[in-house]
Amino acid sequence: MSIEHSPPSTYILRELYDVTVPESVSWIPQTIGWKVLLVLLCVIAGYLCYRRLVRWWHNRYRAEARTAVTRLPMHRGLEGSVDSGAFDGALFSILKIVLVYLEPANAKLFGHAFLQKLDELGNGRVTFQDELGTRWVQSLVDPSITLGREEQALLREKALCWIREHEGRSMTKHVSLRAALAKLLNGNKKQGEGHHV
Repeated sequence: MSIEHSPPSTYILRELYDVTVPESVSWIPQTIGWKVLLVLLCVIAGYLCYRRLVRWWHNRYRAEARTAVTRLPMHRGLEGSVDSGAFDGALFSILKIVLVYLEPANAKLFGHAFLQKLDELGNGRVTFQDELGTRWVQSLVDPSITLGREEQALLREKALCWIREHEGRSMTKHVSLRAALAKLLNGNKKQGEGHHV
């Protein structure tokens, strides 16, 4: 006698339905306002990245000059030794290269005019037109004038401060957003005034 098993009768399962899986919610906003806001934020972020890159590009010479000044070997021997003028001349060369990079017309500057240009670009934060600056420039042409270790350390600090804080190249070629808006608004005002006469 064999008993045949049959599946459960349908009256048990008749009220059960398959579970329907709802559609997944999209992370992309469906209204146009959020898309416009996203595009606007992307444009602003891109502009800020561009400005930061331009600022870095125009100031990269500062990092190179700072590195060169900090690597200058200071005078170790007695005053009047052979290497005492190496620091003075090298520091002058580095600052002269920076001045020429900022304005090629600065290539002819030497002596008092050189110190005056450093002070002019330094905006009063660092002063080179003092007794130390004058002795430094004179030591470049007169081997009998030598600077001591303390004077060289002070000159190095002045040079590093000047390199960090001097007035750099003007970035007038790159129009800022504020300047462009001001120009646009002033242009519209002038056109409006002409029509009301």
